[in-house]
Amino acid sequence: MGTIDPLEFRQALGSFATGVTVITSIDQGNNPVGVTASSFNSVSLDPPLVLWSLAKNAMSLSSFQNAGYFCVHILAASQQDTSNQFASRGADKFAGIDWRRGIGNLPILSKYAARFQCKTSYQYEGGDHIIFVGEVLECDRVEELPLVFHGGKYALAKTKNSNEKPGEAVNIAAGTFSDQFFLYLLSRSHFQAAHKLQKDLCKSNLNKEEYLALTLFGMGGSLSFQDLHDRMEHTGYSPSHGMLQDMLERGLIVETMKGTLDEIKLSLSVKGRKLYVSLLAKSKAIEEELLDGFSPEEVADTRDFLKRFIQKTDPGIPDLWQ
Repeated sequence: MGTIDPLEFRQALGSFATGVTVITSIDQGNNPVGVTASSFNSVSLDPPLVLWSLAKNAMSLSSFQNAGYFCVHILAASQQDTSNQFASRGADKFAGIDWRRGIGNLPILSKYAARFQCKTSYQYEGGDHIIFVGEVLECDRVEELPLVFHGGKYALAKTKNSNEKPGEAVNIAAGTFSDQFFLYLLSRSHFQAAHKLQKDLCKSNLNKEEYLALTLFGMGGSLSFQDLHDRMEHTGYSPSHGMLQDMLERGLIVETMKGTLDEIKLSLSVKGRKLYVSLLAKSKAIEEELLDGFSPEEVADTRDFLKRFIQKTDPGIPDLWQ
């Protein structure tokens, strides 16, 4: 039998997707200790037993060996920062973390996907690790997707919908649709998100057409009437000569090339750019508010999907940043 290459062995093990846990206990001074671990597994339902392992060179090993209790927190998908914090060495791992005392004076985190407070039942040597087996004294869970680790990086766990039936989203004969109708979900999410900005548009005395034009001038620089029309056509709104004349008179845009309204090119004035930047900052704040509670992986996956969806449905509209 040949010798196994350690790097190849590690990479092969990385093919097995695992959850991510933070395991906590106390040291001899009753101070909280904690580590990030993916070596968690169930052992028995009756009695309820779980296990995990810790490297023999871990600074907190003696604390876990002597405390008599430990708490396993299965992290939620939004807790990547918590995982990184407890995986660091030397820092105060509980800084900024909301926690309280539990069974056996254990430090237990307030946020998790599932949590198991355990009494240490057995300890075994397993190569360069110590394996801890614990009896579960109390467990809790919340409806959160778990944080997943696969191939050396964080991943997103997704629940497959096995209940959706073909044709269930829309019933043409009855003229009805359900919450599985994709275009309804896409449209509603757009309108609800855009509605949050509406108050600021009213305060700035801007309608939707003017706001879209302001954004296009902000991103595109100097544009003609036809440029604006081509970039706004897919929105259901379109510019008019009267709208541009009004924006000129209000000092939001200026002429950069003379001619008729069909020939001239226009760009933002200093006043117009100031308004554009303030609305852009407001839009960014709304985005952060709406995305709060979603994991970075969920957001990245959604962005990737929307980019591909836009590419598939694109009638040839120039990107704003081109």
